[in-house]
Amino acid sequence: MLDALREDGQPAEDDWPYVPTPPVNDDWSAPPTGGAWFTRKGQALPFDWAAIIDAIHAGRPALILLRLSASFYRPDVEGVVRPKPGEVGDPALGHAVLAVGHGEIDNNPAILVRNSWGLGWGVAGHAWLTQSYVEPRLYGFALLEEDNHVSPHSAAA
Repeated sequence: MLDALREDGQPAEDDWPYVPTPPVNDDWSAPPTGGAWFTRKGQALPFDWAAIIDAIHAGRPALILLRLSASFYRPDVEGVVRPKPGEVGDPALGHAVLAVGHGEIDNNPAILVRNSWGLGWGVAGHAWLTQSYVEPRLYGFALLEEDNHVSPHSAAA
C-alpha cells in the first residue's frame, strides 16, 4: 500500500468517485490519467495503540490496515461499528482507513476513522472503532510523512 501511494498515487475522488457496489470484472476500469493525482511517502510501523493516539494528537495521518468483518459495512446510527459475538476479520478483505480522532465508546478506548467509501458510510464517511475491534483485525499501521495536510473531513477528500 505504501509503495502504491508513493509511486502511483491516488486520483481525487471527483475524478474517480467511489462506487458503492463493486463492478463486474468486465466493467472495471483504471482511474483516469488526467486530473489531480496525490502521492505521499509513508513509514510502516509496528502496531501500538498508543502510537495511533500520539499520531492523532500530533496531527499526523495514521493509516490503519484492517481485515474487515460484516459489521464494518454497517456502522450504527451513531457511527459505531459493533461486531456480533464471535465475528472475526476476513483475511481476504483487507482495507485501509485513516485515524482522525479518539475517545471512548461504552468505556472502551476507540478511534474515529475516515473511510474512502463516500459520505454515505457511517456518519458522513466516519465511524468509531473500539480497540477490541481493531486489535484482532489489524495487519498494518503506517504514518504518512511529508508536510502535506490531510483533512480529517470526508468532504475534503
